[in-house]
Amino acid sequence: MFNKKPRRNFRQRKDCSSDDEDQPKKSEEGEENPEKTAPAVVNKPLKAAQSRGITCSSKREATPPKPDSSDGEDGESVETTEERDERKKDQEGTKKKETSVLSFSDDKEAEESTFKLKKSSEKAVLFQIRKKEALPAKTIVSTVNIPNAREIEAAKRRRRANRTQKEFIPLSRDGQSSAGSTPDHYSREDEDDRVDDDNELDDHERRIEFAPRMRSIRERIAEKLGMRGRDTEKIEQELWEETQIGKGVKRRPGEQRPINITFVHCAFITACCQNMQHTFPPIVHLTPPLCNFFFLPRLDSLKEVYRARQAELRRMEGDVEGAKTSLENLEESSSEKQLKFYRTMTTYVHNMVECLQEKVVEINSLELELHTLLSDQMEALLAQRREKIKEQADHLQQLSCDEESVGVKTEEDFDMAEDTQHSAEEQEQLQKNIADILLRSKAVFSDVQEDFCSVKKILSRFEEWRECYSESYHNAYISLCLPKLLNPIIRHQLLAWNPLKDTSGDFENLPWFTAVETFCHGHGHEELEHTDRQTLSSVIERTVVPKMTAYVELVWDPMSHQQSVCLTDVCHSLKEDYSIFEGEHTKPVKAFAEALVRRLRSCVDEDVFIPLYPKKFLEEASSPQRHFRDQQFWTAVKLLGNMGKWDLLLPESVLKELMLDKLLNRYLMTTLCSQTLSNNAVYACKKIADGLPPSWFKGESTCLPQLHNFRNHIVQKVHAICKQQPPTDPNTRAAVVDLLKVLSTIRCHDSIMAIAEKYHYEDAIYSHQLLNPETA
Repeated sequence: MFNKKPRRNFRQRKDCSSDDEDQPKKSEEGEENPEKTAPAVVNKPLKAAQSRGITCSSKREATPPKPDSSDGEDGESVETTEERDERKKDQEGTKKKETSVLSFSDDKEAEESTFKLKKSSEKAVLFQIRKKEALPAKTIVSTVNIPNAREIEAAKRRRRANRTQKEFIPLSRDGQSSAGSTPDHYSREDEDDRVDDDNELDDHERRIEFAPRMRSIRERIAEKLGMRGRDTEKIEQELWEETQIGKGVKRRPGEQRPINITFVHCAFITACCQNMQHTFPPIVHLTPPLCNFFFLPRLDSLKEVYRARQAELRRMEGDVEGAKTSLENLEESSSEKQLKFYRTMTTYVHNMVECLQEKVVEINSLELELHTLLSDQMEALLAQRREKIKEQADHLQQLSCDEESVGVKTEEDFDMAEDTQHSAEEQEQLQKNIADILLRSKAVFSDVQEDFCSVKKILSRFEEWRECYSESYHNAYISLCLPKLLNPIIRHQLLAWNPLKDTSGDFENLPWFTAVETFCHGHGHEELEHTDRQTLSSVIERTVVPKMTAYVELVWDPMSHQQSVCLTDVCHSLKEDYSIFEGEHTKPVKAFAEALVRRLRSCVDEDVFIPLYPKKFLEEASSPQRHFRDQQFWTAVKLLGNMGKWDLLLPESVLKELMLDKLLNRYLMTTLCSQTLSNNAVYACKKIADGLPPSWFKGESTCLPQLHNFRNHIVQKVHAICKQQPPTDPNTRAAVVDLLKVLSTIRCHDSIMAIAEKYHYEDAIYSHQLLNPETA
């Protein structure tokens, strides 16, 4: 870039020069640094007489010039700025032209006389000079004394002292007055920048910065602390004020000057320590309290980090110890030992499967023989009952055709039909056959070692596998294989268990159940870490539920109250304890539910029979027709109660269809509406209501649509009773209260309020909580 040439002092040429100055000089061209003077263009004369001329040099001459006379061309040669610029252009032009003319006059004087120096071997410079008037014979020299470096430095010190003492107000660089600012705000950098205007560069000679300049230490510290502009100036101002105040405080020798350190000072000093290799600014003197203030927080932070590192080290040491222990365990349990265990387990399972494949044939045979025996007995009993009912119905139908049969009397009185029972001889023969089957079943595993037929021994092998090699145990899905593997042995133990009888005992008392429960849930109330909690439920679904399904299809009599109670109790126990009937049903559970529905539907369609006779036979309480009709009615009521026990086990829609649509409205309501039950009508309504599942009415306030006929019959019965006898009669009141309780059970609150208002039974409503039966 352009470098500004320093201002030069031109001195007057002597009138005559010595011969030493007439030595040939070589002209040089080029650019120099701002500190150096610009090169002067000098002619190289061919003769000594032509060496006279005007020279420009910034170097100090060794001897002062002496006045001498010349050819009338001597004169003062002080150049102006315009003339200097013109000469610079002329010098640049000499690079392109073979001859160069150096002119000290304007273009309008170009026609004046010129003299031309003889062209040298290098360059020829043409001087175009102006005709000057005759000068006096002797001129006065203008002499300039240039100070040396020592004098310049002394002048700078005096100037700085004057600025400090506010002897004058300096002007800023832009020429504006800085009276608004005081010398208190100057810094060392400002002093260095305040040099003479003589050394400043012009705008066209300034260097253009193409990259960001290097920031000073203070600027970097300010950037580090997040401070800009005024924050940095504030820090410098406070530090300068502290320094000036400290200068005026008198201290004894050796005493340190106290310094008021603010948060900004602390941040500034800390940044200096981090960015200047812990060297503090010369204006700050650290004292012990100041060191504590600076370094104690840092020490506490380092201590906290040290404690965290110690804790991490202890944890890592624990991990290393655990890794060593695991490594030792892995080294002890070598692959050979594991391979040996797997081979042993494979051989054991293979032998057990072969054994069970042979024994399952015998177990199936015994189980089939037992089920066939019970099924034959039940079919014989059902056939006998059906035959008896048919014979009675045919006989009474024949009697109904004979008018003389009206006067026949009978002493029998029916309440609830009893369950059909085998005769004593048949029962004895049945028990004898069952005992023979159970005796032969004991010989099934008589030739088998206990390790292959005992559920406890078998599960101990798998428990060892689970403890030693848990990952491979779970990857092999052993919990899903165990129910199928143990199925033949458990079925063998369940041969004597009959879910339709109380005398057979609970299956939970059998040995297999205790072993499986311990394997799944641990010993006692403690649970093992790796437990197969679903294995027990899966075993029950695969063994117990199919056993119950077989009994439902072949042996169960839905008309039998005892069998129904035993079977439903087992099912509710499985639902509450093992969640068998909850959620999505498995295949064994679905098969069991379907068997139940088929059996109940078959019983309603084939075993329920209520005959119809002329009214004259039914009005006679002692007639055999009425007696047979009542017997069949109570059998249907008992079946209704037995079906209600399957609530929460079978779908609600299926139960409502069988109990309400078919059994109640098709058969029972016909008998109730005939008004031939006399005093037993109230009791019959109560038994029907008791047989309905309570879950149907929980949280309900209205009657079910399927029960509207039953509700209407009860309301008519209440009105009939109150017409026959006064409502205040104790017997009438007791009968009416019983019927109101039935209406409360089926949630007929509107009918209850209507009857209470009509016959003044409001007190009975509140005394028996008829409107809130759930809280009664």
